[in-house]
Amino acid sequence: MKITFPETVSLNNVIYRNNTEEKDQEIKFGDFLASAIEKVDSLQKKADASAIALATGDAENLHNVMIDMEKAEIALQFTIQVRNKVLEAYQEIMRMQV
Repeated sequence: MKITFPETVSLNNVIYRNNTEEKDQEIKFGDFLASAIEKVDSLQKKADASAIALATGDAENLHNVMIDMEKAEIALQFTIQVRNKVLEAYQEIMRMQV
């Protein structure tokens, strides 16, 4: 088994493979982060809309409302945990002596 390492590491760009295309695409880390936060926000808005629909009697069933609310809660908790880990790593780096 041969292990290969990347020739360069860039903190400005995240490279990921898109399953639908054969070539690699580069996306800036800030754009990736903003996209992830927008997805969490859209899940929160969908959960709010579902809750309002349930309160007004427009919701088809309670199950879909609860699923939307749990998706939003899980996404938010995951985002908070990622933020905590990033802050913890930053603080650890700042404590290092050069």
